[in-house]
Amino acid sequence: MLVIISDLHLTDGSSGEIISEAAFRLFRGRLSDMAYDASWRCKGSHCTTCREDAGCEKVYQPIESFDIILLGDILDMIRSEQWNQAPDSVLPWSSPWQDEFFTTVNTIVDGILQYNAGSFRILEGIAHNGDIKIPAAMKQASDTKKATEKIVHEAVGEVNVKVNIHYMIGNHDWFFYIDDPRMDTIRNKVIRALGLANPLNTPFPYHRSDSVAIETIQNNHSVFAEHGDEFDKTNYQTPHRDASSVGDVVVIKLLNMIPAGIEQYLVEQAGLDRNSDKVKNFVRNLREIDNLRPYTLAASWIMQVAQTADLDNDLLDKATRHALNIALKNFVKSPLVAASRKLKMQMTIARWVVNAIGIGPLSWLVDHTQFGQDKMESYRAYALQLSARHNYSFFVMGHTHYAELVPLGSYNNNKNGKIYLNTGTWRTVHLRSIADNSFISHKTITMAGFFKNDERRGRPFEFWTGALAL
Repeated sequence: MLVIISDLHLTDGSSGEIISEAAFRLFRGRLSDMAYDASWRCKGSHCTTCREDAGCEKVYQPIESFDIILLGDILDMIRSEQWNQAPDSVLPWSSPWQDEFFTTVNTIVDGILQYNAGSFRILEGIAHNGDIKIPAAMKQASDTKKATEKIVHEAVGEVNVKVNIHYMIGNHDWFFYIDDPRMDTIRNKVIRALGLANPLNTPFPYHRSDSVAIETIQNNHSVFAEHGDEFDKTNYQTPHRDASSVGDVVVIKLLNMIPAGIEQYLVEQAGLDRNSDKVKNFVRNLREIDNLRPYTLAASWIMQVAQTADLDNDLLDKATRHALNIALKNFVKSPLVAASRKLKMQMTIARWVVNAIGIGPLSWLVDHTQFGQDKMESYRAYALQLSARHNYSFFVMGHTHYAELVPLGSYNNNKNGKIYLNTGTWRTVHLRSIADNSFISHKTITMAGFFKNDERRGRPFEFWTGALAL
């Protein structure tokens, strides 16, 4: 059995809201159920998918172990205000990296591990404390229970299932791919805190082929799984994953800076109390631009938060215009943005419009800054390209934050065909309505499970995604 999750985006608490440890408790319970289900096998070798209504017999044989792959963007190293307090020479796109860069990375990792300590204890317990338990055997229930309680089988004893957790990186945790001894101590503390099976003093893998163990696990389940950011030009711009991208600049110089800039204006220019409920609630809601997909919805989000805030509209207009102007100016200065003449020109025009007209042009920004647009259709096409090159049953990616299951086609005699699954996210999702610029928000969690041979009575996969209203 193999379980894949991605895009947890666990931060040090200085950006948008993260998912609570309650989600990890739910995950732990779901894993136990999946391990139990995987232990029911087809009794006859002729049966490929056992169906009780077809008269197939089944036998219970507990699985001894299974694997979990964390498919990137688990620890969010980009969404930290530590970067906004650092000099330009320390930022992720600085080159070469100085000792101060690794010191900042270490500080952010420590903050993430501390802020999410309860969640990580659950993960570590799953891997090392035997927290996944299933029946050691199942026996036929008595005739009385069959008649009165409709119980066919009863559990006998209990057994621990060994769980191996493997960490693959994406575009928000690419730092763990850096092959530098100064990263080893940082990586090792993550391995210990999360109970990972990744080897110590070794970069975390990005491509499945970077790890013999991960590639073997995926092959055994007919799975091709990578984070998927290599198909996103904004978030992957070099042949190697141990480098920054424009997407990092978007987060650090725009998404982190705009709420901070608005808050600074309200406090320093308007004299409002930073600790008042009005200001705190307003800024907290602003920081949720961190959870938007695509990022171009940030302008619409700012407009909605400003319209619903219990603050003077003219003051918010001035504060927003001031913060946007500064943020866009700094964004354009980034060497990664400067290297893209088209993007630099778009941002320069946007800054001029914001400065000259006011908050109205936020809608203009939505229409004219196209990085990070809806990736659902394009990622289906990328999955189709992968399926044409590789004979696997399942092609798994994260990155887009849109959970979906898409049939791609079939090959040979595989009646299940080829399927693309996106593992979505574990963060709050803000969805814009189709009628106007308003939003509805909910928490979400997604997980994909894959089974080999006769596990789960021959059923090769299951896919779970859920939403919880805020």
